[in-house]
Amino acid sequence: MVTFPLIVANAQIPSIEVKDVVFKCALRDSTFLTPPWTTTFSQGERVALISSNRKIRSQFISLLYGLIKPESGQIISHGFVSWPLGLKGGLDSKLTLKQNMRFLVGMYPDRLAPLDWDRFLAAFLQVLNLSADQPLKTLRSKDQRLFFMVVSLAFSFETFLLPSAFFLQGNEKEKLYQYFKKVFDARIENQCLITTSVNRKFLKQYCHRGLVIDNVGGIAFEGGVEDCFAWLKSHNAPTLDADDSVDESSFSKELDNEDIDPSLYDII
Repeated sequence: MVTFPLIVANAQIPSIEVKDVVFKCALRDSTFLTPPWTTTFSQGERVALISSNRKIRSQFISLLYGLIKPESGQIISHGFVSWPLGLKGGLDSKLTLKQNMRFLVGMYPDRLAPLDWDRFLAAFLQVLNLSADQPLKTLRSKDQRLFFMVVSLAFSFETFLLPSAFFLQGNEKEKLYQYFKKVFDARIENQCLITTSVNRKFLKQYCHRGLVIDNVGGIAFEGGVEDCFAWLKSHNAPTLDADDSVDESSFSKELDNEDIDPSLYDII
């Protein structure tokens, strides 16, 4: 039996309101306007946006974050919305891991969780067998993604946007998994979580509600996560990707910060 964390969504307190939103969805071979989209994501609620198309999933997260502007309609955010967790964000490949962390702490001091960020970073890097003095660009792709997630979890938000749950797909007995899960659970407690992860185990464990997104960006079905999976099966919908990766082309240009003034390196 799947047990949910003891968190109840407060439908009276909206975190993000989406009102009659139409946006331009760009796929590899076509560009089209989505049907009008209206829904509310509430405080304490955990919602899965379910689609078999990785490009559509990523563009929905981009829309909620504000990287894609609606053609019509409104998106109203109440409180702070996270950047897409686990992505590069404003980090600079030329900086060391510690410099990158210090840079973001300086940029968002009011969003930093109540922690000693230096010790927080050191604890994760020890488990990852990485040095705080390593330049970001020297890390393997997998280690970079894990570092991006570590940095994201040092901050608190009212709404968390999670494109992928890759960081919780390891061995549950491993220290790294336990670290990530403990911190992630603490950050999202009583906050709103919106995810486009296709990891069924993660969705069943964490999400209260699901929205099935069809191949033209419309909401085809809404209900509990298990109901969403049943609907997909009954409608012979394409199976979800086993790969819980993200189409980072939807985010990379807007979130990139590779042009930091080199003169700042010594003081970051």
